[in-house]
Amino acid sequence: MSHAMRRTSILLFISVIPLIMACSSTEGQGSGGLEPVVSAPQIVDGFMCAGVFEDKPVGIDNDFWLDDLVYIWLTWENMNGTHEVKIIWVDPGDDVYETKKSYSSQDGKLTTYFWLDTTSTAKAGEWLAEVYLDGIFVRSYSFWLNSVNMMNL
Repeated sequence: MSHAMRRTSILLFISVIPLIMACSSTEGQGSGGLEPVVSAPQIVDGFMCAGVFEDKPVGIDNDFWLDDLVYIWLTWENMNGTHEVKIIWVDPGDDVYETKKSYSSQDGKLTTYFWLDTTSTAKAGEWLAEVYLDGIFVRSYSFWLNSVNMMNL
């Protein structure tokens, strides 16, 4: 083996040793993830329900009857200032009904609720309540609107 080849082999070996040592000292360790932005408004709790009494949900459920009032009840945190909350109700035929309101909070905590006044001509089946905050989609909730005819199936 020539002197130049021996020298290159030794340098390569010496440069690889720190890499091997570094890898073995961290084997099996690690973590990852994203922290939510602390100051961003977010839903703490959300329910579909049959009513609201003293700002609390009553009759929490995902199954309702035609001619019922259907409520979506939401509690928020980090809602400092004024924000617009919009609910888009989507029926089984993809027709949409929109309700929205602006709210203000000094301490960042807020409870909101909206309702859909269904009629006997409303479409039975699975509905969606899509929640938007300041025009940005936050999440959706699904529920069933049942007719008396569906009981006989």
